[in-house]
Amino acid sequence: MKKPLKKKKPTAYTKAKKTYDRWKKITDDDLAQSHHAMSKAIHYEQQSFLKPTQKKKALKMRDKWLKAKTAADKKYKRDKLSFDKAKNKLAPLKRIRDNHAAVKNKIAKHKHKFNIEGNCAIYRTDGHSQTVIFIAPTDTESESSSVNITSHPVDVGAPRSSYARVSTISKSVAGIITGTDRADAKRKYRQLAYWRDHGTELTYQGDFTSQHLIISELDRDWSQGWRDNLKVTINFQYVRAVYIETSTGKSANKKRSKASKTTQGNRNKNYTAITIKPGDTLLGLSRKYGKSVAWLQRVNKIKNPNKIYAGRTLYVSEKQKKIKKKMRVK
Repeated sequence: MKKPLKKKKPTAYTKAKKTYDRWKKITDDDLAQSHHAMSKAIHYEQQSFLKPTQKKKALKMRDKWLKAKTAADKKYKRDKLSFDKAKNKLAPLKRIRDNHAAVKNKIAKHKHKFNIEGNCAIYRTDGHSQTVIFIAPTDTESESSSVNITSHPVDVGAPRSSYARVSTISKSVAGIITGTDRADAKRKYRQLAYWRDHGTELTYQGDFTSQHLIISELDRDWSQGWRDNLKVTINFQYVRAVYIETSTGKSANKKRSKASKTTQGNRNKNYTAITIKPGDTLLGLSRKYGKSVAWLQRVNKIKNPNKIYAGRTLYVSEKQKKIKKKMRVK
């Protein structure tokens, strides 16, 4: 029995496109209703002149449809705000999608025609540009990686993967960049230098294909004396992407019943407590800890602010919540 195919998760573009299409249909319907109501109002306006005996009824229907048009126009204005928001969200995602398609098409065409530039391609991973730099590897096209493994004794039953972490993944390419002339070859080299200086994430397609690479070293050799070519060496470093999520340990969207709703001064919170010393006053403690007298009364259930007793516990401030960080490898 064949396993059912897993549905592909919708991308950010497909989600934005779906939202855009929905709001476009709604706004189009709003405009259609507005135009329909206006045409009806015009029709009854004409009827009031053509049939004087039914003028009163026709004017009443005209006013009814004018109100319907006003309501449709107001709804259109409200929905247009959501439509514009969806449109603005879709535009950059569509541009990225189009750039990815253009880069893919450019590489495919390059491979199917005779050229002396080489078929190994370097371009942006994020899709914010259609620029592709082709290089012909002549000396090396290699990759290497290293792993940090603990030198301390480990538990017998513990998985060994818990004590090994990838340290670095590097790629290296040495080859020739060809231009129509020396100026064009220099322009391509300057593009690589720009990506290096700005830490741009790149994709390399050659004997190995890898994304999320950053140029760590870029060298140029002038000793060959070529007119239209440049000999370059490029070292890439792989960047491991993770999602970092922060939380306070409690759900921020946790629903509360009316009986357990948290208010300022609620005793359900965790507070820092002190012991009242002889000579302490509620006013003096409020100034020291930056809380109002009313707040201290409410938290500590003190009816008379002039009567506090030495040796008793007094809550003066909330404890700071520890923020936990979670990392998820992309």
